[in-house]
Amino acid sequence: MRVLADVKPTPEQLVILRDFEPGFALIRGAAGSGKTTAAVLRLRHVGVALAEQRERKDIDDPVRVLVLTYNKTLRGYINELVKANVDLSRFELELSTFGKWAYETQDKPRILKPGRRSKKLWELGGGLGYERGFLLDEVDYVLGRYLPERIEEYQANPKHPNYERRGRGISPRVERRQRERIVNDVIAPYTAWKKEEGLLDWSDLDLGMVQRGPAPDERWDLVVVDEAQDFSANQIRGLVNHLAAEHSTTFVLDAIQRVYPRGFSWPEVGIEIGPSHSHRLHHNFRNTRQIAAFALPLVRDLPKDDDGTLPDFKSCEAEGEVPFVARGTLEAQVDWVVREIERKPEGESVALLHAKGGRWFDPVEERLEEARIPFVSLQGQAKWPTGDEQVGLSTLHSAKGLEFDHVFIIDLAARQMPHGSEEDDTQLDTQRRLVAMAIGRSRKTAALTYEPDEESRVVRMLDRKTYRQVNL
Repeated sequence: MRVLADVKPTPEQLVILRDFEPGFALIRGAAGSGKTTAAVLRLRHVGVALAEQRERKDIDDPVRVLVLTYNKTLRGYINELVKANVDLSRFELELSTFGKWAYETQDKPRILKPGRRSKKLWELGGGLGYERGFLLDEVDYVLGRYLPERIEEYQANPKHPNYERRGRGISPRVERRQRERIVNDVIAPYTAWKKEEGLLDWSDLDLGMVQRGPAPDERWDLVVVDEAQDFSANQIRGLVNHLAAEHSTTFVLDAIQRVYPRGFSWPEVGIEIGPSHSHRLHHNFRNTRQIAAFALPLVRDLPKDDDGTLPDFKSCEAEGEVPFVARGTLEAQVDWVVREIERKPEGESVALLHAKGGRWFDPVEERLEEARIPFVSLQGQAKWPTGDEQVGLSTLHSAKGLEFDHVFIIDLAARQMPHGSEEDDTQLDTQRRLVAMAIGRSRKTAALTYEPDEESRVVRMLDRKTYRQVNL
């Protein structure tokens, strides 16, 4: 599948490219505003300047460049974007997820398998009254945000600046007494158990990056962190620990698209970003006005911090087709999607997205094969597929940061996206962000399908004026 890379800088992006000063820079903006492209172009401009400076001083050490993404699929996509826009012969480049980078940097230690970890945490905390998924998320949140010696901040008085869980919903859902029990009855014995068994989990790898003393050849001159809103505080601390004395580090983020409950403040992780290095992209160069308007109701009233940017359909320059919402049996949905794909111009990329993926794509794959439409799975692929396939299959989560000509979200069902009944339910908020993000992957057309009486509540939050209903 081709990478949709617009390499010509926009006026907004040119301001970012001229930010040559070392230190931290922040690029914020809504989906479609060109954040990642701006970061890659800035990497090229700053990297070339730094390489030329070293050549003038007869310094043989290469400029070391690190690009981190939050999942493997996005890593493969950005790798193609970087190769298309950066002369890599002048740099020593590593493009990775944080987990893979930390794992390899620490000599690939044995990691506790997720199933065994989940079982142990549930054994310790199953009696606290929470659903299993919520408990595991809460433990991940604590271990990802706080250093061991400062974990009391999680249990602190509500007036403590780090008490509120940014990105976890409108208000904290765990009272102080329960927080104490999570720390004392779950996290502390879990940590002791790992030590006794000689085990490590991924949160330990994050801490390892914070605590280790990196050698000179393990420090990085230029860094880009894409989708930084989904990195944990300890991951960012670990990155900072591996920066060169003089570095240029660019964070790309949009808190509105945050998928994981890992919010943190920059001062909390020891980073200061001055106003001249904080950039916000306002124009939406990816989506048509119709696509942006379709996504907007899902995020318009969500809690938004200073790092969040709503999709701005007024700033979209392109007009396009009104999105479709099709309702019918799964078989009818898939047939309709295939007919729509057959109508698309040859060479234009198509994403078929599903909440779960895996076996849920079986009927889709069967129907695509019958229609002789080449397709490729994008989920969890470390390398971006470079074949002629027009259609890519992915979960909603794995589509984050990618870009296609056309996007179909298939069978958006309540059973696959469960949540509570409250208006400010954290899981519902996450699902709204996720679906809005998925819609925003498209440049030209977007469509969503569901089965009558099985639709996710997210479907009912769409604005009827922004789409055309199709009854299959």
